Amino acid sequence: MKFDLILFDIDGTLLDFDLAEKNALADTLNEYNFICNDEILNRYHEINIFYWKQLEKGLVDKKQLAYKRYEQLFSEYGIETDIDTFNFKYRNRLKEGAYLLDNAMEICQELHENKIKLGVASNGGNDIQIRRIKKIGLDKYLDYMFVSEEIGYNKPHKEYFEHIFQKIEDIPKKKIMMVGDSLTADIQGGKNAGIITCWYNPNGESSIENIKPDYEIKDLLELRKLVGIL
Repeated sequence: MKFDLILFDIDGTLLDFDLAEKNALADTLNEYNFICNDEILNRYHEINIFYWKQLEKGLVDKKQLAYKRYEQLFSEYGIETDIDTFNFKYRNRLKEGAYLLDNAMEICQELHENKIKLGVASNGGNDIQIRRIKKIGLDKYLDYMFVSEEIGYNKPHKEYFEHIFQKIEDIPKKKIMMVGDSLTADIQGGKNAGIITCWYNPNGESSIENIKPDYEIKDLLELRKLVGIL
């Protein structure tokens, strides 16, 4: 096989985070009898992405991210409530939102059956990601689970991947591939760490000029050919 270990991002690669986020936010807003429509749901999504990008750059930490996204949203829509309590309720709902993306289960099963080690490498919350992975049943195919809250660093920082290298068996970097939907976190992070990268780009988005993945796929099943099981 061309690779001994495949590291998957979770949200936007294996699981549909956008759907989980939308449902969790809508249910929490409804619990408070606050306004809940497509406009506010879409605006939260925009704000959340902005602060996750800030996290990748090291400009905010997880606590600041959680607070600032609601602070901005609530300010724009005139919502008054305790942010910490709202976020607690939101997170509890989010961890139950486990929705597989197309062919995620199939490719993990096939790679596992072909004796390729699998891991997930996520910037998400530890309790949320582990719960969602186990709920959907992907954990039975995984050899490793790496989440930034436990590691203490986020992708794309080299320290995140150095932690992974310390935990895995003696696998050469050239035999490790990072698969993810984020150019700035997954692909740049993988390149910073000196491993092979594969950009999962199901919607055919334009790439960022200075970030070049080794491979690009639209369907997770395309990994069959890349790893040599076709």
